Order: sequence, then C-alpha cells, then structure tokens
Amino acid sequence: MAKGVDIELAPLDADHVRAKITWSEQDVGGGKLVIEVTVKSMKTRPKTDEQIKSDATALAVRFARAFADTIES
Repeated sequence: MAKGVDIELAPLDADHVRAKITWSEQDVGGGKLVIEVTVKSMKTRPKTDEQIKSDATALAVRFARAFADTIES
C-alpha cells in the first residue's frame, strides 16, 4: 500500500455502511493505522460515495493525529 489514506466502503445491510480506513505513513516499513467504522445510512438525506469518503478521510486524519500524539508522548 502506498503512503496516504485508502478508504473502502462496503454496504452491510439496507441501513448500514462500513468504512474501512487505512492510514499508511510510508510506502515500505512504516506505520499503519486501520479503522473500521459502521455508520447508519441516512434514508432522508443520503450521502454520495464522495461525501462519505470525504467524511471518512476527515475522521482518519483525526485518528492519525491522535495516534501520533500518543506515540510522541
């Protein structure tokens, strides 16, 4: 996997979607953080895949920063 963020979306059922977010620090030998989040689909205001990926990216960045702060402490 290349450095950066990779997001995989997988529908679980009619009401839920799972986002698997992988944050990788380096191309080879670096740290990796994988987060799986299950979210309830919004029936009244459904989001596009791009909006879900944008939300997941923002969440991954927050987790990665918190994870990095923990390591540095």
